[in-house]
Amino acid sequence: MKKLAVLVGAIALTGSSFAQRPTDSNPFSLEGGLSLNSTTNTFNAPMLKLRYFAADNIAIRLGLQMDNSKEVENFYGFDAQGDETADSLGTLTIKDRLTWISLGGSYHFSQMDRLSPYVALDVMIGSGSTKVDGVDTDGSDYVAGLTTASSTKQSGLGLNIAGGFDYYFAENVFIGGEVGFMFLSAKDKGGEASSTFGSTTLTSTTLPAGSASSFGNSATAAIRLGWRF
Repeated sequence: MKKLAVLVGAIALTGSSFAQRPTDSNPFSLEGGLSLNSTTNTFNAPMLKLRYFAADNIAIRLGLQMDNSKEVENFYGFDAQGDETADSLGTLTIKDRLTWISLGGSYHFSQMDRLSPYVALDVMIGSGSTKVDGVDTDGSDYVAGLTTASSTKQSGLGLNIAGGFDYYFAENVFIGGEVGFMFLSAKDKGGEASSTFGSTTLTSTTLPAGSASSFGNSATAAIRLGWRF
């Protein structure tokens, strides 16, 4: 991360001698960025954002962030000597999917030659799912012949009040940052579960596990690179 920050700084310094403010004929901008989770101090999945400048200082913005992950855990049985053996292997596969869509607007203050500060407000809608598949395991130990599957869905709602800046280090090309206060609410919607052992299959409906919400200071899209076209 230190090397990346140095690289971004070098680009800005190198381009400062020829950077220009965007031309009025370019109403759209497209950018990619990394958002920082201030709770865990880790970067979330990259975000894409499209902006449309309805006026010189007012823009409508649409964002998309997708996060997909897969984890496989192994469970081993025992041989005749009581030692774990790879000949008896069970696997538990966990797949998580989360998608956030944001819609909002930004107000850009009087733009300098290269710097364009702004404030923004976004409403965010999220949806996701978790799938867990087990083969020869119950999720804790190796169990030969047991197959399990479960799936749950989640939904989310958020509000982001932020301030940031665009720095044009080349004509219509910018880097920037954004920081703000964010409210997030997530809800588990339940799902289905099944298990098969031999010729017997059992299915059930899982009830919602609950909900969670948070509000606080969060650095969003701490590193941004965009193009106005």
